[in-house]
Amino acid sequence: MDQESTPISTARDEYGRLARSLETALLVHGLRLCGGDVDWAKDVVQEALVKGYSAYRDGGLGRDSNPKAWLLRILTNTFINQYNRKRKWESGLDIEKVDLAGPRSASLEDLAFTGVLEEPLQSALDALPEEQRICVLLIDVEQFEYAEAAKLLNVPIGTVRSRLARARIKLYSLLLPYAQNRRLI
Repeated sequence: MDQESTPISTARDEYGRLARSLETALLVHGLRLCGGDVDWAKDVVQEALVKGYSAYRDGGLGRDSNPKAWLLRILTNTFINQYNRKRKWESGLDIEKVDLAGPRSASLEDLAFTGVLEEPLQSALDALPEEQRICVLLIDVEQFEYAEAAKLLNVPIGTVRSRLARARIKLYSLLLPYAQNRRLI
């Protein structure tokens, strides 16, 4: 085997193992970001993994780095970019509400939604502004520290705290009837 192809092949194999080990976590996080849209989530995860490989090959993941946090940052940034692009080009017709393909297969959805939030909770999350929803997902769902979330989002830690505080207040008001009906409070 040629000496130049060995490091690339090794990097590809290592990255492949890393991506496979985090596949479910990435897809679940992508589904949460995309409001449960399986196709969009798969697209975002795929694009993030492609970007991640380029960065990985170029030494973007240091030895002291947390691979999950590193890939979640790429995934979150990819989602934000796609969301902004989508919003920019969106017409008056909400293409996501038009079901041209008929009912979807639930097998991937069932697999990916293992551990995903109940519908009222997901609806409340979906009602939040994007920046707040991402903070809630990273800190309250994925259990990242404030500093890690700030680094992932490339914002000051104070911004993460204020977004999270506003999100929690809104979630409280949205979920109060749900909690009362279930006699949680």
